[in-house]
Amino acid sequence: MKVEHALIRVQIEALHTEFAWRIDRGDPSTVADLFTADGCYSRSTGESSIGQDAIRMAYAARTNRGPRTARHIFSNLRLHDISNNAVKGACILTLFAEDGLPPRRAEPLLIADYDDEFLYGADGVWRFKSRLITWIFTRPEGGLGRTLPLGSKL
Repeated sequence: MKVEHALIRVQIEALHTEFAWRIDRGDPSTVADLFTADGCYSRSTGESSIGQDAIRMAYAARTNRGPRTARHIFSNLRLHDISNNAVKGACILTLFAEDGLPPRRAEPLLIADYDDEFLYGADGVWRFKSRLITWIFTRPEGGLGRTLPLGSKL
């Protein structure tokens, strides 16, 4: 692996960590700032939030429903088509989440694949250009078998 590729990998891993932190323990309304201005967050069910404003509104809707305890655990990062300003990648999400304050039951809500495209901005920051989440395993009582917009209860 080239040194440049190793540095890009560390920066992309940091972007995933920041994504999870903002949703789980930070300010979810700032998740949109991790996307390009025209970034797209899509679900395998067909819905998409396109642009930072739409992504921000989706997370605001989630926050407005009340307290939520969640932990997004990303693993198995694989990067490909690496250049100095664009990368494609995939990873796995294990999500523990329930409405309400902790402690909550320690049972995954879902396991999902993420397929991502990243762009390196003129400001020296990597951002998501697109994210597609595909549900692989779900908890039956979690309600994930139906179509849900990003701001909906998972």
